[in-house]
Amino acid sequence: MNKRDEPMTIQSPIIHLEQVDKSYRIFNRQLDRIRSALFPGSQVYHRDFNALSDISLAVAPGETVGVIGRNGSGKSTLLQIICGILKPTRGKVVVRGRISALLELGAGFNPEFTGRENVYLNGAILGLSKEEIDDCIFDIESFAGIGDFIDRPVKTYSSGMYVRLAFAVAINVRPDILIVDEALSVGDTLFQAKCFAKFKQFQEQGVTILFVTHSMDLITRYCSRAFLLEEGTLLQSGSAKDVVDSYNRLLIDQSIGFGEMKNSPTEQLIAHIQSSEHDFQLNPDENRYGNGKAEIIRVGIYNCKSQPQQTVCHAEQCEIVMDVVFHADLKNPVFAFTIKDVKGFDLTGTNTFFHEIETGTIRKGKMFRVIFKQYMRLNAGSYLLSFGCAGFEEGEYVVYDRRYDLMSFEVISGRQSVGFFDLDSKISINQLN
Repeated sequence: MNKRDEPMTIQSPIIHLEQVDKSYRIFNRQLDRIRSALFPGSQVYHRDFNALSDISLAVAPGETVGVIGRNGSGKSTLLQIICGILKPTRGKVVVRGRISALLELGAGFNPEFTGRENVYLNGAILGLSKEEIDDCIFDIESFAGIGDFIDRPVKTYSSGMYVRLAFAVAINVRPDILIVDEALSVGDTLFQAKCFAKFKQFQEQGVTILFVTHSMDLITRYCSRAFLLEEGTLLQSGSAKDVVDSYNRLLIDQSIGFGEMKNSPTEQLIAHIQSSEHDFQLNPDENRYGNGKAEIIRVGIYNCKSQPQQTVCHAEQCEIVMDVVFHADLKNPVFAFTIKDVKGFDLTGTNTFFHEIETGTIRKGKMFRVIFKQYMRLNAGSYLLSFGCAGFEEGEYVVYDRRYDLMSFEVISGRQSVGFFDLDSKISINQLN
């Protein structure tokens, strides 16, 4: 069952899916496909592949909701069903209002037509009348920024010009629902800035946005809620930060737990370090995962005199410290830290791999203290500090211990600045006449 453009009440979700399945028939040979068509019911020549299974979700008008999941989890199939490109095998889909979908930019363009002709063709596909396209053609031309090329055949465009025009068409048709699938990174830096400005403008105007990306920073920054898909099922829905944390855990093989690998000659030393006075307030609800081959046992922030501090003065030199014990022999482990804002957006961070530091082969039972020394350039505010120890095994990235949002800290400053960072600008003013 698929209902579209039903009248919307104040209480109604603008997108509503109920027990939606999408299945495909997989044939091992082309001959089996022919046999199935010629002799239906006589024998089963196929196997079913469930791209989506029992998906139920609702999106309220004006919400910005992220959809995340690993490759093959069903994200694109879900979006295509919501857009009406695919029909569900089973279930109910209700979508109210005009949809503009940034799925495959420019998929409907005719290379022989000019850019302007393709704008009208694409607009018609999206359900706009000629008068409605006339009303927004200036905005589309201005947003695309391709100049006289708008009246040249699309086959003469560069790939960058092509996606700019396609994006401009999709984002300027004044939709009720905007569906974005990995499309906010098109074009050069200035065009991307324009895209994000338009995205935020839509949010302010109350446009409902369904946002798919592999960038977890964008999900936590722009989305109030998120859905996590895994193997075609809705694994979790909730706040963007909580769902992103679950997704990060999902990416790591957790077959080995921390409790299984702690028997080592250094156990007494570990207990002493963990119980020593450090004056840091840690987060009991940290997001921690990894295979346990290494363990981050103590962290902190210290001033240049090695004194612990959880309040840092802007521009002051400080040390971010982590103590790590190894429960297995490891080659070139990577040590890292990340600083987030309270909404979960990654602000900065680094690791030994980025700095091209060879950490060598570390034997089981050894302990190391890693010190990141720098000046604090963040503006005044509250921040979250995360730590990690990972590595590469047979070419695969493996997490040994990752402790997200482990501790908070404050930055205080004697002057104001816009944004997250103070670049310590030097200002000069000179009279010219």
